[in-house]
Amino acid sequence: MGLTALAQETTVEEEIKLDEEVEPGDLEIKEPKLLSDNPFYFLKEWERGIMSFFAFGRIKKLELEQKFANEKLMELKALVEKNGDPKILEKAIEKYKRALEKIRTRAQNIKQKAEENKEVEEFFNKFARHQLLHQRVIQKLENQVPSEVFEKIEAARKKHLENFGEVMTILEDRTEKIKENLEENMNEMKGSKYKNFKNLEILIGLEEKIPEQAKEAIRKAQENAFERLQDDLEKMSLEDQEEFKEYIDKISGDKEKQLEILENLRLETREQIQLREKINEMREGIIERVQQKNQERAMVCPEINRPAPDFCSEGRIIIEKDENGCVVFFKCIIPAEIEIPTTPSTELKPFCINLWDPVCGTNGKTYSNNCYAKISNVEIAYKGECQEKECETDADCPQLRCGPAETISARCMGVKTKCVKGKCQIVEE
Repeated sequence: MGLTALAQETTVEEEIKLDEEVEPGDLEIKEPKLLSDNPFYFLKEWERGIMSFFAFGRIKKLELEQKFANEKLMELKALVEKNGDPKILEKAIEKYKRALEKIRTRAQNIKQKAEENKEVEEFFNKFARHQLLHQRVIQKLENQVPSEVFEKIEAARKKHLENFGEVMTILEDRTEKIKENLEENMNEMKGSKYKNFKNLEILIGLEEKIPEQAKEAIRKAQENAFERLQDDLEKMSLEDQEEFKEYIDKISGDKEKQLEILENLRLETREQIQLREKINEMREGIIERVQQKNQERAMVCPEINRPAPDFCSEGRIIIEKDENGCVVFFKCIIPAEIEIPTTPSTELKPFCINLWDPVCGTNGKTYSNNCYAKISNVEIAYKGECQEKECETDADCPQLRCGPAETISARCMGVKTKCVKGKCQIVEE
């Protein structure tokens, strides 16, 4: 039994390594020898400056900035593995963030799109592949850096996603090409049999940061990755499901995004009792990790109660945060599409992907996305979850009290409180 357990653990560790480990060669650079904690590191920066000065053409300069960003990320990785000194790591993180900013600045000088210039197209393809690898590296580093550096590396990861999205849209404005590029690179990159899960996590994070004009491309890529992951899970044996659970427990990354993916899967697998129970166990583990992350930021974050094991068993768990980024509570939402019966008249239902992009229907119910509202024949009132109504009619709203006539202020004259879209608002009569 001990040997069997060890063999299974090794298998899971190997799968995780495939999805986390990035070597310098994967980014087409050499192993870093001179790190930023070396007093002679300025020579390396000086050499980079000379290389950039003598590079002719905007594309060549952009390619160099990408190479320098790759090097600085690998230098940061080496420093984390070497000693983890917080002050040294913070400086290395700032160097990496400045390198990202230089890529964005250089890209803004490119006046042609990938469709118009072969060199731009070639850079765009390589850039996307390298940036996907950057996310893998940074996600793992978040689990390795000292707690006092965590917020710095987390900020760098978010900054990277923002730059990634912005540079992509500078170089390419065709939705279908952005989607194809991301999917091709994700499929060609090495990875485990669960890599669609990691790909989804990165795509969800990218959607939050990418400019509006490219969001459709990211959502389409998400849908395809989700369908592939769904197919993989439905074919899993009980042993494979247990291994996948262990993979989820141990893999690095954004646990809140991982929880979102599991919530999508839970709704889709309602009739698959065994898989559903296993996914319930996975989300319990992720919630525990989210709480641990919150506690590491104990100087600013309040304590939160852990939900009961059967919490929100029929719905979707949403994580609510405050302005400091602290998790303050777990909210349960029952999407309205759960009430839609699967019959020949609703045969469109299986074709609605459960990715979370909530909309509020005019019936006051929240749907997971536009598709589910459409097949329910419900018009959309607004994007986002339905908010609790303060009022139904004007009579539900407290009216202004202005006091005696001699004390009436100008702001009280000619105004009244009315019920507008469920909210009490002061309006002119």
